Amino acid sequence: MPVDAAVRLSSRPAGRIRPRLDELRQVLAERGNPQLDFPSILVVGTNGKGSTAAMLDAVLRSHGLSTGLFTSPHLVRVEERVQLNGAPVDGVVLESAVEEFDEYPDLTYFETMTAAAFTIFSDARIAVAVLEAGMGGSWDATRLAESSIAGLTNIGSDHAGWLGAEPVEVAREKGRALAAAEVAVIGAGVDVDLVAELGAPAARRARSLVRCSDLGEGRVAMSWDGRETTVRMPLSGAFQCDNLELALALALEAANAGLMPAVDPSLVQTAFEKLSWPGRLSIHRLDGREVLMDCAHNLEAAKALAEHLDGLDCRYNLLFSCLDDKPVEAMAEVLKDRVGDVVVCPLDDDRAMPVERLAAAFAGAEVAEDPQSGLDRVKDPVLAAGSIRLVGALLKFAEAAR
Repeated sequence: MPVDAAVRLSSRPAGRIRPRLDELRQVLAERGNPQLDFPSILVVGTNGKGSTAAMLDAVLRSHGLSTGLFTSPHLVRVEERVQLNGAPVDGVVLESAVEEFDEYPDLTYFETMTAAAFTIFSDARIAVAVLEAGMGGSWDATRLAESSIAGLTNIGSDHAGWLGAEPVEVAREKGRALAAAEVAVIGAGVDVDLVAELGAPAARRARSLVRCSDLGEGRVAMSWDGRETTVRMPLSGAFQCDNLELALALALEAANAGLMPAVDPSLVQTAFEKLSWPGRLSIHRLDGREVLMDCAHNLEAAKALAEHLDGLDCRYNLLFSCLDDKPVEAMAEVLKDRVGDVVVCPLDDDRAMPVERLAAAFAGAEVAEDPQSGLDRVKDPVLAAGSIRLVGALLKFAEAAR
């Protein structure tokens, strides 16, 4: 019986992190450096990296480019992390690529997935890859692609143990990815006081290249280089305007670098008509019920979710869980007055937050045994938030039910 990629990767703990690149650099060199066979655009930041990368990939594809998209983590299946031309890679293809690195058991889960993605993109002879950094900027595995263009979404407080507790430390760490690129673009979410700390003096503000204005009712006005268009907002949440602005700014820089044709307003419209990025304020049907899902996996994301809830006509009841390195008390403080009843549940993950701490953070919350039973206990309308793992577990449940 064939061994799928998830099984092959299971021996490599998903939470293991190595803050250096020497080992992976050597492995890739032994495999012929597949990561250098294609041009790439790197997206770094605390939040919004996946959304920005997905929107940028859609714009590139709408202009006729064959693309590779690498993101993390996945929601339901590991194949989601590696996409070719907008579709998750075939499981057999991913398994074969992962198998190539079986002889390097010391590679971490993320390093192995990144190396496999590089191999797949090289074999597919893509025109350009869009790479979402996993963590940081100086030692993230995606850096080995030597991307000529890089973008920074924002600077937040996640992963303080690795990136530093102060915004200045995080800015310096993530800024190293910008400084290494030939062209760097800074998103609107980066505070002006931190720009000097990035160490990338030639970096340009996305807003100096393109301007996005939320028109309401799911429409966004965009303008650049004397061109204007109105597009359907591909993802929910006012904060997605910043991500959209950065995505288009990176596309403009890709065009300037000769990686793609000039950005066409009509093709930008086409790019966003069918774009989907689940778990980012997306609505799904589970067991006959509509559930609003948002990963909201750190304090900044919880604040963005709270702002979105403030603008809604109804009051959602919350199903919540998170991993043990998250500031759950601060997240609960932001969310608790904006939701009705709260149910908390543990996650099937080695890094899951103890349910006792979840319950203490949301005083009076009901405790469920797992996400599925938690969903059964939450009254409509339902919001599930706090972790990519929670959203993934519910989507897996919905898929199994179908």
